[in-house]
Amino acid sequence: MKNKILLFLMILFSFTLTACKKKDDKPLSDTEYYVYYINTAMDKLIENRYTVSLPNDDVDGLVDELMTQFLKVPDDLEAVSALPDKVTFQGFNRDGNILYLNFDTNYQSMDVSREVLARAALAKTLTQIDGIDYISIRSGDQPLINALGENVGLISSSNFINSVSNVNSFEKATLTLYFADEEGTKLVPETREMFYDMNTSKERLIIDELMKGPANTKLKTTIPNDTKVISVTVNEGICYVNFDEGFLNALPDVLDSITIYSIVDSLSELPNISRVQILVNGKSDKNYNSISLGTSVERNLDYVKEEK
Repeated sequence: MKNKILLFLMILFSFTLTACKKKDDKPLSDTEYYVYYINTAMDKLIENRYTVSLPNDDVDGLVDELMTQFLKVPDDLEAVSALPDKVTFQGFNRDGNILYLNFDTNYQSMDVSREVLARAALAKTLTQIDGIDYISIRSGDQPLINALGENVGLISSSNFINSVSNVNSFEKATLTLYFADEEGTKLVPETREMFYDMNTSKERLIIDELMKGPANTKLKTTIPNDTKVISVTVNEGICYVNFDEGFLNALPDVLDSITIYSIVDSLSELPNISRVQILVNGKSDKNYNSISLGTSVERNLDYVKEEK
């Protein structure tokens, strides 16, 4: 039964993806956002361009405005609201980059397929706002529980698969990622669960998730923001992470060793990784500020902060 539910949810994610095809290739302007609805067949998301009336730095105002549009389908759009009429939106609050959405108890009682699509529509609509990376849904003052009886937790638009040709190529991954503490002097583990395409390596998935930064607002990102990943490969137990030169713009508020071991320790959670070699444009003859990148590095948990 559990496997059937997982397969069902992954199929729904594929519906979500197919739904997100743009009506045209014209890029969004600074005042435009996509608002997501559900098609009349109730199996895909439909996106609709909307021009906001508020400046981009008015985060709370933009949430209000986009939620107003989210709850009311334009007359000329062949779609239905992601939320049924019986579900009442009761407001929101923010904590750092997390937006908490409050609904009445009818949200949790939604049909599973409708709820997954609604969850995707909310995440894709609201995480477009600068400063909001995750949403969290509460139903009647209780955290949202999925069809498997698990706490859904934080949701980002990337939780929803972007392309699916074969649902059997996807599986659920539990990642342990290491981010910097508030002082930037120690590492703190953060667990993240997501579906991923097995055509993408877990090593690349870990680097991509590290670059997104922590969900916990008390933690700090460890990879410079302007870094791009060129490749992530594995050979004989060594993971080679090849960044562009943006990686060399060291973070001023995070120790150099914390950045390096954030990457090394996160990748070394995988049983097939024994050492990590960081490259810049394919070369190892660089320094990350005070640290030479000339050799591969093995896991070191001495930097991990002890729990009190």
